[in-house]
Amino acid sequence: MIRSCRIAQTPLNAWLVEQEMGTGNGTYNLRLWRENPAELNKVKEELLDYFSEAMEDARARLRSGFEDTLSPFGDSPLDPAANYPGALNRITLQGYLGETFAALAVEHWDIHGRNDWQVPALLFRFHDAEFQHLERINQQLRNGQAYNPDAPAERRPGRTGDDAIAFVKDTSNRITHVLTLEAKCVLSHRANTLTDAHNKLNKGPSVPDSIRELVELLQHYDTSGAKKWQEALIKYRASGGGHVSRYDAVVYVCGNRPNRRESWMSPRTVNAAYTISRQLVGLEYQVNDLNGLIDLMYRS
Repeated sequence: MIRSCRIAQTPLNAWLVEQEMGTGNGTYNLRLWRENPAELNKVKEELLDYFSEAMEDARARLRSGFEDTLSPFGDSPLDPAANYPGALNRITLQGYLGETFAALAVEHWDIHGRNDWQVPALLFRFHDAEFQHLERINQQLRNGQAYNPDAPAERRPGRTGDDAIAFVKDTSNRITHVLTLEAKCVLSHRANTLTDAHNKLNKGPSVPDSIRELVELLQHYDTSGAKKWQEALIKYRASGGGHVSRYDAVVYVCGNRPNRRESWMSPRTVNAAYTISRQLVGLEYQVNDLNGLIDLMYRS
């Protein structure tokens, strides 16, 4: 499945309002958006569609092998994807929201001077620890057992690998630009979390590790679009990244605002953990009610 859902720009810009920021240092700059909660209802339905599409590949994997055309799942409790992802722990959902915001950022605003980035798929299907967890959750619920998704015991390790990767392709289906996104989503600011994000990007290879996972994901879709992406990604990986422009981004979704400055990330100075010479952009989103947004996107 190649993602295609987009949100109308005018209501999106009214809900997430970009702030004027100073210039960076040449290889680094910061972009900052603040939520205007009064505008959420005007973009809510499009957001729900966007976030739901982001999870569709994961639902397809959960259902793989269980399909029965004579008895479609619908809302059946026997659906292997029932209660996904809403029954998972809130910490997991924070991570999913951050990763989806990463795609939303590059698909709706000019990032690194380009407005033609594409995120063909998100990699939620590879969160195996939560897939195993969900099967147990659904059995508990079918048996009428009590279940609290946000109990500390229900937390599972996060998915490893890149949070999102965006690409630019030319008319000959050749990848020309690659953007690796590391996303963090926190209820309140955590400086060590930002440092971890920059450190992970700093250690990233010239060809992102998760290219292999994207190729694996795309082989499950027998469409011309999926095949073209698979072909382009295989050629890019085989090239070792030569002649492809590489960029990085840290996406930081935070549930509170600083008191004495505009942003949590510096608008001028890159985090000390990031020492490589690639172009880096910080994409910071300050959301008023982050728990409420998580509930709306995943538990409504």
